[in-house]
Amino acid sequence: MDLRWLWLGIALAVVVVIVVVAAVFWPRRAAKRPDAVLMAHAARLRRIPRYRALVRNRQWATAVRCLAVLFLLAGTIVLVSRPTSEEVNQETFSNRDILLCLDVSGSMTDYDEEIAQEFSRIAEDLEGERIGLAIWSEVAVTIFPLTDDYDFVVDQLDEAVESFDTYDYNFIAGVQIGRRKGSLIGDGLASCVDRFDRPDEERGRAIVLASDNDPQGKGVFTLQEAADYASDEDVVVYGFGTPEMDTLNPGGQRSFEEAVESTGGQLQVMGEGSLGGIVDGINQLESERSEKPPEVIVNDEPWWGAGLASAGVVLVLLAGIRRRS
Repeated sequence: MDLRWLWLGIALAVVVVIVVVAAVFWPRRAAKRPDAVLMAHAARLRRIPRYRALVRNRQWATAVRCLAVLFLLAGTIVLVSRPTSEEVNQETFSNRDILLCLDVSGSMTDYDEEIAQEFSRIAEDLEGERIGLAIWSEVAVTIFPLTDDYDFVVDQLDEAVESFDTYDYNFIAGVQIGRRKGSLIGDGLASCVDRFDRPDEERGRAIVLASDNDPQGKGVFTLQEAADYASDEDVVVYGFGTPEMDTLNPGGQRSFEEAVESTGGQLQVMGEGSLGGIVDGINQLESERSEKPPEVIVNDEPWWGAGLASAGVVLVLLAGIRRRS
């Protein structure tokens, strides 16, 4: 325990000592009371048992009052000195970002709701990471940026599930700017890579890319080029594909798998189990544990001073009760 304002407590103690010394040693004239009665043979009075009992009571009451004053003064001095304690709080947090990257092209209509539900399960299984969601077809749109507010994340994913269930096209507005292109998985992946912030920090970064890998039209990036770009940015890509990948795009599953594996990730096909493998892979992703700058918290500790002052008040009350008795 430290006394934050020790100088003030010392100053108050000095004042109290000066007042006590002045009261004891200051020359005083004997006070003459107008109602005083002079008595002879007072020694006989002092030998009366009742007189002795009254004197003892008076002495006890005086002693208790003096002790009460000492407790009150000591408690006041301690409180004025402001006793405090210091606590150093150093928090650690996860330096890992996961971006959920969802293909919302027309061929994904039957799967988007289920994928959004799976994304929600991913969010529930993670802890300490920042999570974001982007959707894409011809161009990418951010639904919510990377955040560690999991209540917000779950609310947004629930809204996405409801929007896909009711075919609310307002939710995917902006992903289609023309009619001849769509499901451009390479451009979608590259756009998601660009949505990671804090480039100067050493952070684990991962993308969960959900798509049927059936691009319509030619984009700026091929899937493999986008995967190479992700590797250059130290982003691991985990794929989540539909069962019809090879039906819609012969060789689509193989090219999807090769692309994500080149970044250190893996491909999971819907209907072949849950996303447990992807979650495990993300959890194994190197996660730097950063320490926030230590925060010194100063806590007031008035208990000693308050306890002494309270004891003084109790003694004053006891002295008053004893006197009345």
